[in-house]
Amino acid sequence: MIYCAIIAFFLCFVFIFYIFRHSWATTAKYRGVPIEMISESLGHKSIKTTQIYLKGFELEERTKVNKMNYSYVKSFRML
Repeated sequence: MIYCAIIAFFLCFVFIFYIFRHSWATTAKYRGVPIEMISESLGHKSIKTTQIYLKGFELEERTKVNKMNYSYVKSFRML
């Protein structure tokens, strides 16, 4: 039973860590940070890995949605 709890905790930690990294990279790209700097910050050996992380980001519709979401979240932070 304890073994299952340890595995569940570890998987939760890994998942949260992945979400944080992906969110950070997407936000950095949205704010105009060069992909080379994002790649280096994430510790990727290749920019291709970073491009996979950010795949589809350049799509106009997704960029519009990201901007709306960012503005929405930012408005709560100011309260």
